[in-house]
Amino acid sequence: MKKVLLISILFFCGAELFAQSFYSNRINRRWMATGGLGYARSLGDLTNPGSYFDTKLNIVGGLQYRFTDRIQAGVNLMAFQLSGDDQDIDPELNTRSRGLSFVSNNLELSATGSVSLFPTAMRFTQRKMFNPYVVAGVGVLFYDPRAEVPEFLRNQAGDTIMAVPRGGEMVSLRQYQTERPNSYGRFAFVIPVGVGVRVKVTEFIDVTAQVSNRITFSDYLDDVSGRGYPDDDLFDLNVDKDITAAALSDPTGRGEIRGNPDNNDHYFIVNVKAEFYIQGEFLNKVFGIGGKRYNIRPQRGRGGLFNFGNRRR
Repeated sequence: MKKVLLISILFFCGAELFAQSFYSNRINRRWMATGGLGYARSLGDLTNPGSYFDTKLNIVGGLQYRFTDRIQAGVNLMAFQLSGDDQDIDPELNTRSRGLSFVSNNLELSATGSVSLFPTAMRFTQRKMFNPYVVAGVGVLFYDPRAEVPEFLRNQAGDTIMAVPRGGEMVSLRQYQTERPNSYGRFAFVIPVGVGVRVKVTEFIDVTAQVSNRITFSDYLDDVSGRGYPDDDLFDLNVDKDITAAALSDPTGRGEIRGNPDNNDHYFIVNVKAEFYIQGEFLNKVFGIGGKRYNIRPQRGRGGLFNFGNRRR
């Protein structure tokens, strides 16, 4: 019983000390830990112009630093999924279905900077309730488009030529070079640009709503780029992998226009995030970065030895 009582006392004392430290207004609060959810939408060769709700979940987290009263910058890591297909395409908005589709799990690491419309007060707790901002940056994207292997390889008349190895399985498209002889890697550079609004919820927490577009330097996020299909002689139909590649490249066997190489793919991101103003001392202890406490020095004069003067936040 005594041990339980002792542990309880230590726990509550520790919690009280933590609370006093966290809510202390003497600590530099230029650092913010961020985290949130949202959705991502692919905008490429397999985007159905008539569909606006083919969206996937994204999860993002990061660390921000406020350099001036309007400018802050940081790093962000986002995990998200993209998908697209033209199997249910509207003939009035596009020419035809090619039987192509993709889905990919992606990771994006970015460094971004934002400029707020209104300045942040010297005391961060007195910041504006609403503060719009613009954001831009650079990043790198890891992507890996996948698709389901067709059951059969077909000719231009739509007739079945042969069964396809691994038919019905989900496979990584990159390894099959569906637009031979062209190929692509796993990474692409991206430029995030967008706008948002920051809302003060408590003294130490903001919530942001942000809309942004990712300009990319790749046209293969959905595995589709070139206008023409690869020549048949680039696929050896005596090799299982080439049979699978031919079926993935042209599932319907029509062999007409495959994609549009004139425009790179990009994607659209909507996020709602929480920003937590954290202690610079915590970061300093853990990572060797962060701020210092504001000094509160005893002053002699009116009020005596224990006159601490004005406390800064």
